[in-house]
Amino acid sequence: MKILILTTFYDFSPAYSLCSVVKEQLEMLLRNGYKPVLAVHDNFTDDDKIPKGVEIRKVVPRFQLVDYSSNQPVESGFQDQVKKIKESLEEHLKDIDVVFTHDWIFQGWFLIYNVGMREAQPNLKCKWFHWVHSAPSGRPEKLEYPHNCRYKTMVNSKLIYMNTYDTLKLAEMYGGILDDIRVVHNPLDPRSFWNLHPLVSKLISKYKLLDADIIDVYPVSSTRFEGKQVSKVIKVISKLKKQGKSVRFICTNAHANADKEKKAIEGLIHYGIENGLTRGEMIFTSLEGKEFEIGIPHEAVKDFFQLSNLFIFPTLSENCPLILLEAALSKCLLVLNESFPPLRDFFGKDALYFKFGSLLENVNYSDEEMYYSDIAKIIIGELNKNRPLSAFNKLKQKFNGDYIFKHQLEPLLFEKWD
Repeated sequence: MKILILTTFYDFSPAYSLCSVVKEQLEMLLRNGYKPVLAVHDNFTDDDKIPKGVEIRKVVPRFQLVDYSSNQPVESGFQDQVKKIKESLEEHLKDIDVVFTHDWIFQGWFLIYNVGMREAQPNLKCKWFHWVHSAPSGRPEKLEYPHNCRYKTMVNSKLIYMNTYDTLKLAEMYGGILDDIRVVHNPLDPRSFWNLHPLVSKLISKYKLLDADIIDVYPVSSTRFEGKQVSKVIKVISKLKKQGKSVRFICTNAHANADKEKKAIEGLIHYGIENGLTRGEMIFTSLEGKEFEIGIPHEAVKDFFQLSNLFIFPTLSENCPLILLEAALSKCLLVLNESFPPLRDFFGKDALYFKFGSLLENVNYSDEEMYYSDIAKIIIGELNKNRPLSAFNKLKQKFNGDYIFKHQLEPLLFEKWD
């Protein structure tokens, strides 16, 4: 299946929001094995800004545009411009199966493209999807050609709107029915929005990080697993999973090039497995390549923190821990060691505290399993009532490019229409 995105771009400036939307669509298609085509004006100059693997066709005719949103009489030469658009589309879309347009069917500025597209359509085998990026308006009376093209559906096509609330209004605007409309949310993918480090983007795909309800990041030297009580973090994570949450523990561990430390990592992984976690839910970055055994770039650590929503810190002893400050800067829910009172000095009432034991206090639990289960329940309760973190998690899970593509966009490509 060959998919083409039809635009009137002469450059690819992020200041134009449609460029960002198109870039996300191109990247979604590429990640899912498609070879997308981007059609632009013949004077397009930003080839280097287009994702690698996209075919660029500089074939869209350009003219001095006129805004026909007032339905005023068309200017002289209108039909000649329409003819050029029609002929160009017929010539350069012969091999295309699916076409995405953005506001061609909606904007008064694009009326000549709208009409030219409609005239070319009978001579092409394409399935068309027309994105409408603005709110629908009332349908004028006594519409005449060519202005009626902005208010009627097109053969072998669907209108794409970005929310379900106004789909009926949009159908009424175009004199159609609800079945003429499909909803595809605008994606906002952390990989592109934050320009994440390549390692982070790679592990997002490998471990499906964006799907997780809870992500906990713990930067640790592999020589200090015991002092940082990494096993207790894993214990809490396992209890969160037993409460029905999808979890990922990411240990951005350094100094893991010696046999002793490598054995310690395997020991922690086996401990996690004994407690119900899988290897895919416990990520030690030193295992992602020999070049990461000493550590990963701080930029990647920062990016992992950006993706996380929980920071469990059962350390035995600290002075002024930078990783705690980094977790707070990343807006994580902080779960700190009540057994080490100096930790209260930093965020006081704005963190949760539980007794994990420390150099200052030994802890004996009457029922350790129940204690850790209660910790998990309290964490879930805090995450559920925290509206910003809840919205962040929904965005991360349901508005990333992979989710939007698999659940909303790709199914449309395979619909059978009468």
